[in-house]
Amino acid sequence: MAAKYITIAREIKKRIMSQQYPAHLPLPDQFALAQEFNTSRMTIQQAMRQLIVEGLVYTRQGLGTFIRKNFLQLSQWDLPGSDYFGATKTWENVGTVTSQVIKFELRFPDEKEQASLLIDADAPVYDFIRLRLLDGEPVSLEFTLMPVQLVPGLNKSHLESSVFRYVQETLDLKLMGSWRVVRALKPNEQDQRYLNCEPGDPVLEVEQVVYLDDGTPLEYAHCHYRYDHGGIIVVNHG
Repeated sequence: MAAKYITIAREIKKRIMSQQYPAHLPLPDQFALAQEFNTSRMTIQQAMRQLIVEGLVYTRQGLGTFIRKNFLQLSQWDLPGSDYFGATKTWENVGTVTSQVIKFELRFPDEKEQASLLIDADAPVYDFIRLRLLDGEPVSLEFTLMPVQLVPGLNKSHLESSVFRYVQETLDLKLMGSWRVVRALKPNEQDQRYLNCEPGDPVLEVEQVVYLDDGTPLEYAHCHYRYDHGGIIVVNHG
């Protein structure tokens, strides 16, 4: 059975999608929602955090919580996955997955990254780029950020094997799912170099936030796939 805040988040999402809440007005305040759903304000805060992670709403200090203006127009392109296990687990029955670490460093996040990961400017993040190969064939180029506080001890050997195995088995963190936006791009220099793309070849980009079962964002990433080497399967569970 889903946690109460998840059930509430789903109900609010349905109301947003059906335009029950006017797009130009703030959502009902947390006290009103807590009373309606017969729960605590903290549970409502968790539900709202979930919707922020999924890109449906945003908050403005002192003014309330608002629906993102472009969500209703663009939501058919935003593909919220259900469970997410990482490339190693996803492709383990297809072939051998290997990773080439192109960059691995620590730094502080910019404003977009802070908003995506719900962290402050002084919270360091791991910044790494990996080329993922399936049976030696380049499949994806992944640009990933993770908060250091959530994933202590991450090192190059984890990046070369499976980051999500380390997260789930060693750190015992529980993943709930991800929010994704899929778009087509022209290849950049790194795409051309590592994915063997021609300048005119389209690239499939998946921008995603992977989050834990309490709604905390674990990863903010941009994954690039060659047009002939990648596809996205989306299964929506009601």
